[in-house]
Amino acid sequence: MKRSFAIALMGLAPLLLLTGCEIEMAGKGAISINSDPKGAEVFVNGTSQGTAPQTLSGLMPGNYIIELRKEGFERSYKSVSLLEGQEMDVTLNLKPITGLLLVDSNPQNADVIIDGISKGNTPLLLTDLPLGEYTIEFRSPKQLPRTMKTTVEDRTPVRVFAELVSNTAQLDVTSQPDGAEVRINGIYAGDTPIRIEEVQAGEADVKVSKRGYKSYQARMTFEATKPYKIDAELEALPSGLTVMTTPEGAKIFVDNKVVGESPITLENLNEGPHEVRAMLDGYDTATKNIYLEPDINDSVDFTLAKNSGTLVIDTEPANVQIYVDGKFLTTTQPKGGSDSLSQPVRITLKSGNDHTVQLVREGFVSRTTSVQVEVDQIVTRHEVLKRIFVYDTQITTESEIIKCRMEYRLPNGNIYYERYPGVFDTARAADIRDVQPITLDDESNREARRLIEMNTSAVPAP
Repeated sequence: MKRSFAIALMGLAPLLLLTGCEIEMAGKGAISINSDPKGAEVFVNGTSQGTAPQTLSGLMPGNYIIELRKEGFERSYKSVSLLEGQEMDVTLNLKPITGLLLVDSNPQNADVIIDGISKGNTPLLLTDLPLGEYTIEFRSPKQLPRTMKTTVEDRTPVRVFAELVSNTAQLDVTSQPDGAEVRINGIYAGDTPIRIEEVQAGEADVKVSKRGYKSYQARMTFEATKPYKIDAELEALPSGLTVMTTPEGAKIFVDNKVVGESPITLENLNEGPHEVRAMLDGYDTATKNIYLEPDINDSVDFTLAKNSGTLVIDTEPANVQIYVDGKFLTTTQPKGGSDSLSQPVRITLKSGNDHTVQLVREGFVSRTTSVQVEVDQIVTRHEVLKRIFVYDTQITTESEIIKCRMEYRLPNGNIYYERYPGVFDTARAADIRDVQPITLDDESNREARRLIEMNTSAVPAP
């Protein structure tokens, strides 16, 4: 009977100690409890013991059930057996409770952006959202953007539905004479007379053109759901050939000879066939073959297709020469009066090709990188050139000979120097016995000579 009572008492000892009942026994242990994330409430054998991290000491040997609770996370459990006098570390990871969110719209296929991050297109089911409040933005090229808010509180599915409003206008275009070509932002829409049902809201360039007539062009601002109308009276061109391009400023060739830049009207061209070509940096070259008849005005209109993107590059330091595909382009200029950083340089690059960009500055390790851009894409690069470390001074002190790069000599005779790249020190005047210059030919500058030779060979031949 006594023996059974003693065994039962030992089993209850850990629980009694945690609930405030003390039993004097030797060999007490301790459990250090941590949670990830921190701050979870700690329960041992069902009794709250504060928040993690938490150390429970003076524990009797036995079995303990450790439970961690934290709002927004699933409960985590662990059963441990504590031996006599044992000190134990327990760390439990808490798994966030995630919610279910169904996002849909009319019309569908709208881009869903949650807290600034694109999640996909409607209809969309998200199964791993942490609990909380969210801002949902719907974006579609032909609908006005819409923003909604919702709260995910638990695993109960939440549905968000957006009725999107059209973001397009209606445009009627007529012309005198009929049969003129209509383009919006360079995209062919049809021939006059025409009703264009879906014109995206915002600013757009509208062009109405017909061979032999001066084009009608207008910059218009369209508002969603509103109707617009254009009645273009096209003016007949004088006898000769008028060449127009979108955008303007293209170099025009007639029969492989440069005749000027668009828009341009040419006279005294011979009757018969001619090849007209338009070239503009950043756009595909366009060519048309025409046949000129005597005493008849004619026109050629090119809508040039962009084939380029933009590289925006700045360098650290400034005054770095930039070569693109082996050709010198420009030298970066200091920003804010400091040589340490350059102003950004914008470079037009043909899309779809790998372009080799070389960066060269005397005294720094040259750098070569490859860049590819898509049409209308802007790629930014911040390039850092490593300085070539050249030993220029030998300082002899009582205790050592120091080869370094001298920064400056102070009025008190102390010398502040760079011993290794980025490692600076000071030689006290009282310790200095001799100071001698070091030339580039010194053995200590072997690596600097190699880098300087590499820089020289990196510069493309003119």
